[in-house]
Amino acid sequence: MAKKNWTAQVYVKWNKQAPVWENWKWLSKWKEVKWAASTMGDWDMVMWVDVQTPEELEKFVHDKLWAKKWVENTKSTWTKEVWSAWDNKKAA
Repeated sequence: MAKKNWTAQVYVKWNKQAPVWENWKWLSKWKEVKWAASTMGDWDMVMWVDVQTPEELEKFVHDKLWAKKWVENTKSTWTKEVWSAWDNKKAA
């Protein structure tokens, strides 16, 4: 079953001060972040952020994420699930 809610993703570009090999469990202190992964290509990381409004997302990005000295750039997007292979397996 497709989800009804929109989810925000924040892509992050690191600078040379990035804690690449650090234990990333500190992310659990940010209640908005539900999932994070390292990426390849133009961006170094993506975070799935649980916020309700664009204003909440901007507050998270500007107040928390940009407070990290290793953040060089960010890009935010919103997605809404329309189909999931996991949902199909549950229904079977």
